[in-house]
Amino acid sequence: MKKVRMRKIQSPDLPQDLDVLTIDKVDDRSTYELVEFKNFPNSVYAEHVRFQEMRIKGVVFEDIQLPSSTWIDVVFENCDLTNLNLSMARFTRVEFVHCKLVGVDFDQATFNDVVFYQCQAPYSLFNLAEFQDVRFDQCLLKGANFIDANMTFLDFTNSVIEDVQFTGTSLSNIDLSQCDFTFIHAEENDLRGAIISPEQAVDLIEVFGLKVKYE
Repeated sequence: MKKVRMRKIQSPDLPQDLDVLTIDKVDDRSTYELVEFKNFPNSVYAEHVRFQEMRIKGVVFEDIQLPSSTWIDVVFENCDLTNLNLSMARFTRVEFVHCKLVGVDFDQATFNDVVFYQCQAPYSLFNLAEFQDVRFDQCLLKGANFIDANMTFLDFTNSVIEDVQFTGTSLSNIDLSQCDFTFIHAEENDLRGAIISPEQAVDLIEVFGLKVKYE
């Protein structure tokens, strides 16, 4: 049975004015809330850090590992998170806007009410991740991995998903018709029930062992 979206993706709930906070280190299980970050220390490894009601603008994250972190009501804008380790993190009402997410490790992360807007995220990792009400809007996801992920109400609106790995991930009721790709990694069961355009059907039909004969 086709799932019907009952509500819109919820936006981050942030106050109008936030104090700017400068930090020089991050400790395990620390909490940051109701602030704006314009910098972040380099070479950080910290677990179970909580970030809530925050704006993070123009920050370059270098050698950062924040596994099992929690992000609630957070906006990332024009940030560079290349190769950031956010495995097993939890994201609730979070927006990534014009961010660079090359090779970010989101493995086993949980996403609820999250939007990625015009982000560059090639080779990012979303293996075993959980998605509930998530949208990738005009994003570059070339070579990303979504192996064994669980997708509920997820959109790839006008995104590039060339060479993306979906093995073990059901794409049933996922609309790929506006995506740009000629090849993705997926098995027959993974693709069953996916929504695609007629042009995409020609590229995907070989997955089912069929060949297209042109006159």
